[in-house]
Amino acid sequence: MPTQTLVIAALLLAVPIVVKYLLAFQTHKLVEYLKAQDREVKALFARLRAIRQEQEVVSRAAQQLAQQRQRAQVRRGLLAERLEQVRQQ
Repeated sequence: MPTQTLVIAALLLAVPIVVKYLLAFQTHKLVEYLKAQDREVKALFARLRAIRQEQEVVSRAAQQLAQQRQRAQVRRGLLAERLEQVRQQ
């Protein structure tokens, strides 16, 4: 009888210990997974920031081109007027 009691007591003590280690292992795996996901989110956020900056640069360049085109049209118009005046003289 004392041997059975000892075995039962050992089993009753072993179950919580096994559960504790299984939970600790699963928790560790989940923490590593979350850290990996966090790194991925940070990388994606950095890419998003870079894309937004690139969009700003492209937008500014497009605005500059539009302004240059407008100035060129004004100069072309002024030169055309001068040419017409020279032809009339």
